[in-house]
Amino acid sequence: MASKKHKGGPRKKLPTPDQRRARTEMCTLSVAWNELTDEQRQAWDVEARTSRRGGRAARARRRSGRRLFFKANFHRFALGQALLTTPPGSESICLTPIVRLVITNHAGRIVLKLRLAVGQTDGVMASASPPLNAGVMVCRKFARIGLLPSPKAGMSDITQQYVAKYGVPAVAKKVFIRLQQMKDYLSNVVYTTSAVVPADVAWPSEAEGA
Repeated sequence: MASKKHKGGPRKKLPTPDQRRARTEMCTLSVAWNELTDEQRQAWDVEARTSRRGGRAARARRRSGRRLFFKANFHRFALGQALLTTPPGSESICLTPIVRLVITNHAGRIVLKLRLAVGQTDGVMASASPPLNAGVMVCRKFARIGLLPSPKAGMSDITQQYVAKYGVPAVAKKVFIRLQQMKDYLSNVVYTTSAVVPADVAWPSEAEGA
């Protein structure tokens, strides 16, 4: 019997680490939802129907108690916290900080920092885009690079996190950074900022400094 020939064509792409993480968390939460008591599942349903937080679209997406349970615990997992079996109270409300991305390039050393204008960085997840053309105005492709480091002198340095994910961005490329407060388990609010990598600025010589 003749052997079957494999169909040609491009191979399927392997899932990214973020996709594998999300699938693992989905499986974990599916099992956990089925293990809740009826009273606990009902509490999530009530919270999903009655919570007034967020806009109309956000409230429409939360009408399912199961969906709300998943959303809240995705945030918990991002912070390395234990599973939440009942809806969080008002104490979970935290604001997403307002920042501005600042990219510097001194003698070829490119540094990415976030200048904190309003809010706190504790529990804030940073996601980033790959380097894009400077003319891109809206980005919808982000990947997590990690929790936001504590600021020093009002600046939070994300250079190592970004480079570990995408490498050093080239001059004239634009980078988008998106922040979300993960301690606010029910919030959909994200804050996005962007900047273009500037041209090389040489360090001043000793004579210029003098």
